[in-house]
Amino acid sequence: GIALAGLFSAQHPNRDVNLLAVDVNNQALRRLDQRSQSIQLPSNTLQTCCADLANYKHIASQIPSNRKVIVVSLHACGAASDMAMNLAFQCNDAPFVICPCCTAKSLTKRENRSSGDNKVDMAASFRRSGSTADIEYPRSCWLRSKLQPASMTDQYTLLAKVADVGLGPQTPTQQRLAQTRAKQIVELDRLMSASESSGYDVRLMRMQHHDPCVYGKGELLLGAKLGSVAARVLMELPCR
Repeated sequence: GIALAGLFSAQHPNRDVNLLAVDVNNQALRRLDQRSQSIQLPSNTLQTCCADLANYKHIASQIPSNRKVIVVSLHACGAASDMAMNLAFQCNDAPFVICPCCTAKSLTKRENRSSGDNKVDMAASFRRSGSTADIEYPRSCWLRSKLQPASMTDQYTLLAKVADVGLGPQTPTQQRLAQTRAKQIVELDRLMSASESSGYDVRLMRMQHHDPCVYGKGELLLGAKLGSVAARVLMELPCR
């Protein structure tokens, strides 16, 4: 996010660009602030918000109502990637660029927590990455129609776990192939949900210069409201 803001500011010096960084970990935000100073971002470019990503209303309240928004999320674990997508919907159907991380953590439900509860156990990654009551899996009608109703939960659980670690015992090449295929289905499910429920144009792409042998999670989820300028730009991106 900081790199994008710095690059955009350098290329478009007459455009007013701001970055609101959101994390539940205040220490991570302090480090982010230090990094922003090291690359000499223009003053007032970076603001931070220590909050649970599920607290959509609080986060949206930190954004001036007259500003256009793009939600960018990099390796938000589990359901946090779904929350980032939901945040885009809450910000007047803003475009989103999301690179998800682990998928199996999303299967954990936050006990006795409603969407927007900002008191998250910092020491428990599986809890802050778990899904809130408003997030169900599979996300889309598209994927639900492909699975057997009687065993849908078990099938999706297996799919999410294979997307994280592959399906053994296999050769490393076979394991990466199974992992990649499962991960693509999980991410397509998220995108189809945005298309079905919120009227978004969506694309599934991969990060450039990304070595899946080093780190397997390089999928990029792109979405913009149907008919918007961002959606037209999205549809013109080359297929890779």
